[in-house]
Amino acid sequence: MKMAELADNKLSILYYVQTLGIPLTNEQITEFFIKKYLMNYFDLQQLLVELVGSLHLAYMEGRQNHYYSITGKGSEALDFFHSRIDHHTQQDILIYAEENRVRLRNENHLTADYKQLDNQEYEVTLRVMEGTINLMELKVNVTNSKQAKIICSNWRAKAPEVYKKTMESLI
Repeated sequence: MKMAELADNKLSILYYVQTLGIPLTNEQITEFFIKKYLMNYFDLQQLLVELVGSLHLAYMEGRQNHYYSITGKGSEALDFFHSRIDHHTQQDILIYAEENRVRLRNENHLTADYKQLDNQEYEVTLRVMEGTINLMELKVNVTNSKQAKIICSNWRAKAPEVYKKTMESLI
């Protein structure tokens, strides 16, 4: 594979993960790229490893599955080089994301909720779930609703990193 094609394929993977906006399993990424004949299985697996190694994708291990999500560095690369992604590939990704986002989200659950406690504090509950199995639940008390809303809105993007660092610290 030529260097330019390699870079374009990496950008397509980043665009796919960012467009769906949820952590994705290897199977969920592979399903799209193989069905659309955009790259072969072995090249795709190698590119995923490289994107994790270069910190463009975050990698989170669950009980049964492993999840990928885009990092800040990956988003920055997309911002700079978005125009290099083939227009038809972008359209395929957008259509696929629209048609499959709910199904994929239901396969992988990240939830974030908050409630007000009696004493002007808010309890934020963050979860990483795989099917019906609760892999991690984190409860945090904060002093105002603004903080609670920020934490909830950041959870989807930060959950893989938080989960990975927590597990690495404990194991």
